[in-house]
Amino acid sequence: YFPFTEPSAEVDMGCVSCSGKGCRICGNTGWLEVMGCGMVHPSVLAMSGVDTEKYNGFAFGMGVERLAMLRYDVSDLRTYFENDLRFLKRFN
Repeated sequence: YFPFTEPSAEVDMGCVSCSGKGCRICGNTGWLEVMGCGMVHPSVLAMSGVDTEKYNGFAFGMGVERLAMLRYDVSDLRTYFENDLRFLKRFN
């Protein structure tokens, strides 16, 4: 579910940490979202001052943080966004 796009789609991969059985990394689903995409919702464009009768848009993004999380054995995705220098220095 992506509230800013309609319709939306995502690419998932089986969790390599738990082999799809469910763990903390995949939120006990057995899956990791690695990419999301969709047509930009007209209300998003309208709030940006774009004429939705004339223009539309496509949004996409890759969840590289999840892949890095697996590669570098990081247990909590939120760690990447906390700006903790001790954590960030691990990647020098």
